[in-house]
Amino acid sequence: MSLSLDQLKAAFKKNENEGGTNRPNNYYPFWNLQEGQQAIVRFLPDKNTNNPLGFLVEKLMHTLDINGEKKSAPCLRMYNEDCPICKVSSAYYKAEDKANGKKYWRKKQHIAQGLVVEDPLPADENTKETHEGKVRFFALGYQLFNVIKEAFEGGELEDVPYSQDGGYDFIIKKTKQGDYAGYAVGSRFRAKARELTKTERSAADDQMIDLATLLPQNPGEEKLSAMLTAALNGTAYEEKQSDKPTGFSFNKKGSKPVSVVHTDEDDNIPEEVATPAPKATPKVEAEGGQEFDAEAKQILESIRSRMKKKAE
Repeated sequence: MSLSLDQLKAAFKKNENEGGTNRPNNYYPFWNLQEGQQAIVRFLPDKNTNNPLGFLVEKLMHTLDINGEKKSAPCLRMYNEDCPICKVSSAYYKAEDKANGKKYWRKKQHIAQGLVVEDPLPADENTKETHEGKVRFFALGYQLFNVIKEAFEGGELEDVPYSQDGGYDFIIKKTKQGDYAGYAVGSRFRAKARELTKTERSAADDQMIDLATLLPQNPGEEKLSAMLTAALNGTAYEEKQSDKPTGFSFNKKGSKPVSVVHTDEDDNIPEEVATPAPKATPKVEAEGGQEFDAEAKQILESIRSRMKKKAE
């Protein structure tokens, strides 16, 4: 399936509203750019042509305090399943406990793959090589994703950006915003489209992958609920070595996931460092646009009871 520009625009709009192998180490570390430096990349399509976003996959994660450490837990919404942690977060907001609501709210990131066209980073000390001319993965936080989304919404692109025949190179520029690094200023698609060279096409064709294989595995509702219970009650949690969940890919309709093998336990990719923004209360989403179901109401009552006991 070859996506049109209009289909990509619609997918990005929907994505905004909806708000195996071991983990590879070849993510491009654009966060190591010096202030004022820029890298130029060419995003490549997902090898799975049924991906509705064409060249990005959405990664949703929760952070839980377990056994005295912060642990990352995949949000089950990535797999089109009800997520107990999302329900707890929403329940806290319903109880007007915004601090805990935010604490358990899911964090969103997007992952892309692309050919590094220009790389200002120093060469590797051991291999003496740079990333230039190689396919790398990109962990995109809110700032860079928003730049991409606005390019679709603003009509800046006349073709899908990852087209080998008429796509657009993308500039990732690091600037300083106050005391923090940022990527919103200066990062953009180049105005002029260009064809990939034969060498670039060869590298892209040889190294492109199914992006869903970069997502964390589905831990399953039972395991995630056990982790959540330990986080809420401050009790110990011991992971079973027998747990062997799977990840997912897109089916032919691109709507629901199907299983693929994925063995990495926890993706720990650096987030973008962004300028602090005024704190906003995340939108509380009721499942299916309806009132909370019986399970969520039970969670809410449990939280209210716990809060009442602490106040006594």
